[in-house]
Amino acid sequence: MLAATETPATTDITHRTVAGLEKKVTIDVDRWGIPHIFAESTNDVFLAQGFNAARDRLFQIDLSHRRGLGKLSEVFGDKYLEQDRAARLFLYRGDMDAEWASYGPGAKQIATKFAAGINAYIDWLKDNPDQLPPEFEALGYTPDRWTPEDIVRIRTHALVDGLEDEVGRAKLACENALGLDDLRMKREPSTTTSVPAGLDPCLPKDVLGVYEDATKSVKFTGDLENPLEFTAAGDAAEPDGSNNWVVSPRRSATGRAVLANDPHRVHQAPSLRYVAHLSAPGMNVIGGGEPALPGISIGHNGSIAFGLTIFGTDAQDLYTYDLDETGTKYRYKGGWEDIRTETEKIGVRGGAPVTKDVSFTRHGPVVHVDKAKRKAYAIRSVWSDPGTSAYFASIGYMRANNWSEFVAALRRWGAPGENQVYADAKGNIGWKAAAFAPRRTGYDGLLPVPGDGRYEWNGYIPSENLPEVYNPRQGWFATANQFNLPPNTPREDVTAYEWSYPDRHRRISHVLSRQPQHTLEDSKALQHDVVSTRAQWLTRLIRPLESDDPTTTAALDLMSGWNGSEHLGSVQAMLFEKYWEERLNHAVRDVLVPEDKRKLVEDVDWLVVEDVLKHPKKYTSTLGADPEAARDRILLATLTDAYTKALSERGAVSEKTWGYEGNKVTMNHPLGKHDGRLDVGPFAIPGSSTTPIASGRASYKQVIDVGNWDASWVMNTPGQSGDPASKHYRDLAEPWSKGEYVPMLYSRKAIEKHTTQRIVLSPAQG
Repeated sequence: MLAATETPATTDITHRTVAGLEKKVTIDVDRWGIPHIFAESTNDVFLAQGFNAARDRLFQIDLSHRRGLGKLSEVFGDKYLEQDRAARLFLYRGDMDAEWASYGPGAKQIATKFAAGINAYIDWLKDNPDQLPPEFEALGYTPDRWTPEDIVRIRTHALVDGLEDEVGRAKLACENALGLDDLRMKREPSTTTSVPAGLDPCLPKDVLGVYEDATKSVKFTGDLENPLEFTAAGDAAEPDGSNNWVVSPRRSATGRAVLANDPHRVHQAPSLRYVAHLSAPGMNVIGGGEPALPGISIGHNGSIAFGLTIFGTDAQDLYTYDLDETGTKYRYKGGWEDIRTETEKIGVRGGAPVTKDVSFTRHGPVVHVDKAKRKAYAIRSVWSDPGTSAYFASIGYMRANNWSEFVAALRRWGAPGENQVYADAKGNIGWKAAAFAPRRTGYDGLLPVPGDGRYEWNGYIPSENLPEVYNPRQGWFATANQFNLPPNTPREDVTAYEWSYPDRHRRISHVLSRQPQHTLEDSKALQHDVVSTRAQWLTRLIRPLESDDPTTTAALDLMSGWNGSEHLGSVQAMLFEKYWEERLNHAVRDVLVPEDKRKLVEDVDWLVVEDVLKHPKKYTSTLGADPEAARDRILLATLTDAYTKALSERGAVSEKTWGYEGNKVTMNHPLGKHDGRLDVGPFAIPGSSTTPIASGRASYKQVIDVGNWDASWVMNTPGQSGDPASKHYRDLAEPWSKGEYVPMLYSRKAIEKHTTQRIVLSPAQG
């Protein structure tokens, strides 16, 4: 573990003049690359935050800025025109006064100062071109300037759900197999859905193609000698998942509350998050935020600590429309409404600007038109409404001083839906769900709906109706994206029917409930826990089983005593993850799904598998007159087949040939395919998606000693800097792979002891 008492290197001091500053600002960068920004006003601290974000992450935030605004073609050429058009479809286009007001007082000023700080750094680069990040030189362009509106108008980086599963469910309905959907993805709370009246569920194959273009990141392939040949590619699919928990003083070894959070996002270089400390009169907050946004969304402010995980929120719908003969109007409430069309001028590198039309119904952007069938498809999303710029609303709660102020600030939280956990220096802990979650009239949001006026949103679920817990009797509270709506939640207050599997939450709850004196080290260990409760209950099921077949007996002997730990080198974890789990899932699917429909259900929801195996008597219609015996045959047959296949591929059982290799994590730079030295990794990470470590998906982690702030810990891999030449580009990757942390220093004394670089920003004269 990296110790907070190690002696730092000699502090390097630089001075820079920054237009727009009112007074001098000091940025102390500690030995782990974390900037501590000290200013004499909030205006200056947010301007300095923008300046520093550009100093450390300019290429990353510029690429994000261009992708979100639809300005990639301007610097990369016409291959990006369709992606640019798609991005512009989903920009916030509503009233900007309403947008700023939705985040509370000072929102516009904060964004204005942050954007001014970025622009000030870009101006500084004009006089210091040798400091331009190398990616700009390699790609042959310069960074774009920012406006305050850019920060909030971009919506497509938010983790907002609802569309893909609607379309997947429609495919089943098109095949008259909607009854199989609860096997594909079990709904919580339980509900029965049906095809909305007037909907043709047989959708165009690429109905979400434009949406996918709008939301994908930018990656490059090709030869840097000809950057115009670069093409964009979306991220590989990666399961969502995050953990957080709070422990009260009476369950803590320190006598103070503990807050831990490890949000899981796609790995990349540089990291999706950035750790910063903002100190000014009336505000002293530290933690993780989005590099391209002002403020801090995960951390503490010296009074309260806070952390977030995704909360189930169905915040989007696909609408279908009948068009008139001209294709310019759609049917709505017995009449016809105009499709609103605007023209976007898109700059193109090496050529003349190109105009592209973007069209909208009253519900949102039109993403597909079938002229032959006179059908159109549009997306309604919370993105279209004021207050839904992802994470920007954290500027409210990061300055809260108590539970009531925290909850009040979360009334303004729009997107994405989050489980917000809380702890304060007085020993209180809590949880509050925060989201703009639509209330739907006459439908459940599980399938696309006709846009003719029969299926509308009726505002949002009031914040006070979303669940919360304050000082729970058990002395701790945890979330892991699992279904956590209270029992008997009214249908009108159900935020979603689809949630992550409960495996991680089960393990976290099991551990916390058995720790009467929880320590910071316990939280660190739990964030890296590799025990799968799914594997545990399966091994409990097979322990009583016997067989006359020697291969089956050998497999039973190997797996029956396993405790579910998926550490590197585990023979049992390898067999379970690589061979048995999938076979078991498909065997249960084959019992429940008719053979001619199995192509529609590739995998069965694991909650269904669990129910079949734990409660076989509920399934006599498919398992037969002796369902327990049938269940046991499934367990034995799939385990034997898995074991036999592993033997044929890996040879005799040994840790060398059968040892679990875990998940290979590489943090890819957008230009990594051109220069592999920009990528960081790979690292072998134990566990799986069913364990708290979640295959190492958390690039940012924090464990906060609430009240003894300097004793808190943080991690952000691969490093704080986006500059490949910086020592902080990859310095945290190796410690991260080993489960280590660095200090989250907070007091001025502790920070000064570990400062290695001091940047003094002074107001420009005149």
